[in-house]
Amino acid sequence: MKELKKEDLQSVLDSDEPVAIFFYLQECRHCKVMQKPWNELEKEEPNVKFCKIESSEIPSEMGISSFPHFQKRKGKKVEKEVGGEMKKEELKEKLFGGLGGMRRTRRRRARRLTRGRRKVRK
Repeated sequence: MKELKKEDLQSVLDSDEPVAIFFYLQECRHCKVMQKPWNELEKEEPNVKFCKIESSEIPSEMGISSFPHFQKRKGKKVEKEVGGEMKKEELKEKLFGGLGGMRRTRRRRARRLTRGRRKVRK
């Protein structure tokens, strides 16, 4: 994981590769708690570059005022944005979109129900 400085942030934002950024406050208890899940997520998502930046290095035009704060970006576009203390699974779901499985299950269940109705109607 790369610790960003104000000068480095612009080059990360200008790159086309997907990047996940952890905005934190040094003395924030919640930010300290989120360090471990963030490090674990880095191992699980090899296609994403993980970075973190301390509050004093964040440019004011980014408008980040609550910590911990997480963003998944591709270039200048923010794809996902979440904040607060949460479990690793919840953070992964919110940042990297782990909802696909639940939708598929609902569709399968709906198909089974409609198949059963069709058989009864015939």
